[in-house]
Amino acid sequence: MTRAQVLIRAIIFETTDGDTFDLGVAFGRARNGSNPAGGFNTSSLGNALSVPGASFGIFDGDTLALAVNAIRRDSNARVLSTPQILTLSGQRGTISVGQNVPFITGRITGEAANIENPFQTIERKDIGITLNVFPVVTPSGLVVMDVNTAADSLTDSLLASDIITNQRSIATTVQIQSGQSVLLGGLVSEENRRQENSVPVLSDIPVIGGLFRSTSTSSHTSNLYVLLQATVLPTQEVTS
Repeated sequence: MTRAQVLIRAIIFETTDGDTFDLGVAFGRARNGSNPAGGFNTSSLGNALSVPGASFGIFDGDTLALAVNAIRRDSNARVLSTPQILTLSGQRGTISVGQNVPFITGRITGEAANIENPFQTIERKDIGITLNVFPVVTPSGLVVMDVNTAADSLTDSLLASDIITNQRSIATTVQIQSGQSVLLGGLVSEENRRQENSVPVLSDIPVIGGLFRSTSTSSHTSNLYVLLQATVLPTQEVTS
């Protein structure tokens, strides 16, 4: 039977700490005649930021290159990944980039269990960027996509004794025309960090050592977004 091929290109990016990055305005400045069918401003999303899988804009034309340039020019925005998937209509496509990280899941010491050979158990998990898309091209030419995106990362927080991760994911179903781009996301992640500073030697002096040590805490907030573009390519004969 004949099935259409779908090229799916994506930009996964994040904005940080109260950024007012406006993608629609950036498109207009970067190219005259750009036609955003819908835009967003992160300063006005309000409570919508906490809605998983929410859609904040659909853009016409080839906007991905403009988006990358606009994001990189903004000091509070960062491109995490730019994956691409070529798959058939009705066929799931997945791409994953990251690292396999060991996590301690259990520990037995000689003193606690009265054994000669203490040991610990470790479980490995994939940490990184994953894009999973299931596109279906309708008879009218629309592209319906079941989208699952995850952006996991190791945190540098000092508030935990073991490795901890930031886990952010989007799961939704969207419908766009071939060649259009859709913006998804607005997932808020907040991380508390603690930093200790001290003067060598002096901070170890009993009684007065505390005068030469200080501890500070800070809060880091980031918003995750995914910009997806789906393009239907010429059909080919495929044997099911």
